[in-house]
Amino acid sequence: MGMLDTLKFFIFVLLLLITILLNQNVTSKKSGERDLSQFWRIENENGTLRIENQTVPSGIYSALEQALIIESVLDFKNDLTTKWIARDNWTYSLPLACNIKELNFTNVVLTLHGVDTFAKVYLNDELLGETSNMFVRYRFNVKNVLRNECKNVPELRIHIRSPVSEASLLAASYDHLKVVPECPPARYNGECHVNMIRKMQASFAWDWGLAVPSMGLWKPVRLEYYESAKIRDITFALFDDETNWRMVVGVYLETGTIRRRLQGTLMFKILGVQLENEIINVDKNSDDSGELFVEHTLKVNKTAVDLWWPNGYGRQKLYNLYVKWEDNAINNVQLHDREAMIDEKLIRIGFRTIKLSQERTSDGLMFYFIVNDVPMFMKGSNWIPSSVLPESSYDENYVQFLLCAARDANMNMLRVWGGGVYESDYFYQLADELGILIWHDMMFACSMYPANEAFLSNVKVEVIQNVRRIQYHPSIAIWATNNENEVALRQNWYGTKENEDVYTEEYKKLYVSVIQPRIAKIDKWRTILISSPSNGDRSAKEGYIAKNPQDPLYGDVHYYNYIHDGWNPIIYRGGRFISEYGFQSFPALTSWPVRDLRNEELTDLIEHRQHSPLGNVPILHMIDENLPMPKNNSSHYWRDIIYLSQISQAMIVKTETEVYRSKRIEYGTMGALYWQLNDVWIAPSWSSIEYGGKYKILQYWIKDVFAQNHVVAYINAMNKLDVYLVRDTLGSDELWSVEVNIHQWDKFMRVDNLTFGAIKVPENTVVRIGSYDIYDHLRQKNMDPKEHLLLINLLRDGTKIAENFVPLGKIKTATQMMDPKVKITIAAVNCNANNNVVHVSLEVVVSSPAVFLYLALTPDNSSLKQCQFSKNGFLQFTPIQTVHLKCVDMGCKSKLQSSDIDVLTVNELLLRQTG
Repeated sequence: MGMLDTLKFFIFVLLLLITILLNQNVTSKKSGERDLSQFWRIENENGTLRIENQTVPSGIYSALEQALIIESVLDFKNDLTTKWIARDNWTYSLPLACNIKELNFTNVVLTLHGVDTFAKVYLNDELLGETSNMFVRYRFNVKNVLRNECKNVPELRIHIRSPVSEASLLAASYDHLKVVPECPPARYNGECHVNMIRKMQASFAWDWGLAVPSMGLWKPVRLEYYESAKIRDITFALFDDETNWRMVVGVYLETGTIRRRLQGTLMFKILGVQLENEIINVDKNSDDSGELFVEHTLKVNKTAVDLWWPNGYGRQKLYNLYVKWEDNAINNVQLHDREAMIDEKLIRIGFRTIKLSQERTSDGLMFYFIVNDVPMFMKGSNWIPSSVLPESSYDENYVQFLLCAARDANMNMLRVWGGGVYESDYFYQLADELGILIWHDMMFACSMYPANEAFLSNVKVEVIQNVRRIQYHPSIAIWATNNENEVALRQNWYGTKENEDVYTEEYKKLYVSVIQPRIAKIDKWRTILISSPSNGDRSAKEGYIAKNPQDPLYGDVHYYNYIHDGWNPIIYRGGRFISEYGFQSFPALTSWPVRDLRNEELTDLIEHRQHSPLGNVPILHMIDENLPMPKNNSSHYWRDIIYLSQISQAMIVKTETEVYRSKRIEYGTMGALYWQLNDVWIAPSWSSIEYGGKYKILQYWIKDVFAQNHVVAYINAMNKLDVYLVRDTLGSDELWSVEVNIHQWDKFMRVDNLTFGAIKVPENTVVRIGSYDIYDHLRQKNMDPKEHLLLINLLRDGTKIAENFVPLGKIKTATQMMDPKVKITIAAVNCNANNNVVHVSLEVVVSSPAVFLYLALTPDNSSLKQCQFSKNGFLQFTPIQTVHLKCVDMGCKSKLQSSDIDVLTVNELLLRQTG
């Protein structure tokens, strides 16, 4: 053979090998999934409205807004003008192109991760099944249907029925007692019978939110294809065996949608950490739905891993736990098909212990969390969905913004409230990373619920799926099966007294017999409370309906007081753990969606969006009690009222929170979670962050109120000054000192002072310095209390580490305040083009003390988003202070001027009123 022939032969062989490899690549089988997120069509029942090229996740309100058929439901009074949407039926449809490669797999499963809520699912004319629970994942084996219909492009159709109509039909057909309350208060402008259906309970309206009875595909739709088994969920529990951590790992495998025998191995690895018994053999049948649970115990030497700590106590060290399934049939297939026999999943875990301690005391039971053997005071808030539109509630950027705001405010716990949704995987992952523990309600709130078999069966699947999905996260601290339903039943909120025995039986059937044992079976690691509030262990001993579920000597309490002066610390009765408390305020003037800010139009919108049964009365009463009340005919009426409402809210929550922090030793109070962190629209509410991200004054203040090192001072019931030192940090004893400086409202320099020095403060505790008769001290100095306040500094080694203030009289009665003549200059502007964040340094100059100095951007700066000042609503008793402003500025285009910053002080309002 000549050289040319040899070369030709070599090229022929090379081409043959390439062809073989290409064919092998084409025919190789690798498990996977197809994301069916694009090119959906939406239309209403009679076909008069059609929207093309929609992307999933999706909801009908969002889709109609994007198609310019409606304005945003969050604007004006559009919650009323869009009510027709939830009364129609809607169809989502998608051409589902066949893929021969996918059809070669044993399992081809259509997985709907979240359908809101009542739907029939068709592939062409084949009814695959129905959905009836927003919180449940539905799976349908579509292999045969797709194969039979592959000549033409089959159409996937999801016919969604009106949740308003379905709830009404279910209520009418329910053959037990009425499921109460049947409707929300008229003021909510809501819909009826939401407790009959498994849907976000707040979507039919709440006292802080609008009625948006959503419909749609609010989570992804995927076509999953695999040969052997799919790892759906991994659960994790950790136990302390002295020198080792004992890890109990649960693996939930799916074998399609039918019973099959699985034979293979599971391999477990923690990247960078040595494990014993990494591989186990599996030889079991799945159940009839195609699910198989395998549990395995692993051991880790304690010295090989670091602990995970809540925010403020240490690092949030997370480890990658890798689980791999390998079918025994892998040895009987060709090399290029072996990946079809394998599935794998990676989760991040943390090594930490947590215990809810309820030891007996002389007068009741304690109720506090011990994390990594450290008793911790829980500081935080309550979380409602980040959007009333479910498909938007999983927005990662906004979730990150809110959780980081909680972290930055020194919070270590958030309570996921039971009227919303089970949050996204990202929410819990971020909570893990930020060290924010989660008190987790199941999604039942402020209602009685059905107890018939259909409802209970629906709930069983919901609980199992959602607890499995999120259980492994170290951030989750505790479960509660409902919000306020025990206290509602005992206190007859909804007229249950006449048939209390029957309602009690149905209550226990749902929460004690159905929900609690299903959580316990999946999660061997955490405490389960039947309700919040409850008396904890005491409630269980009283048959789960305590005589007084709000007993402050047991469990957790929810406390609201709209009658007495919330600025007065003596009204707060305390409790072992206060998991809800708070007060309303109005969002900023520039946040309201009105075409102009005339008093009449704004008054009408505020009245429409105020859903509290008490209306604006508590807000206005607290302003009138403590602050200068603007006149109704003032052209600045709402500007002033909004500002004053935020001061009042901040003062009330600050006062109440600091009382709770101070009572750790004396009363055993070990938790304060105020209501609420966030909002779903611009409306009067209890939130500290407006919808969209603007901080209220409370959010600025709460960072200091929750500080790890803090000095708390207030006037007690004996009219004396109580001073407490609060230390949440760990380590050796420290020596602290306190300066109590007495100031007049109109002078920078103090007029007198008291000192408390060289006080030993152990780790993780509260030290009470004592009581001081401050008013007698003022009398002796011939000082009028109403003209004075206390500015308090906490020092360690001569360096100030915290500060606080205490008014000694009603601020509205002070007569010596002067116009501070506030001047703002921009000292520096720096823009980071990589993340579109602009940092502005502001120099605030005053000629005399400024009381509750509030800075706000005028509405002209449209390029600036999610802006926060470093402080706001503050007392300025120095001539010059620097305040930093941080904003998202797309493209760094803002031309911010000093005149673009609006300034308010109580001085101005008080002088205007008295002048």
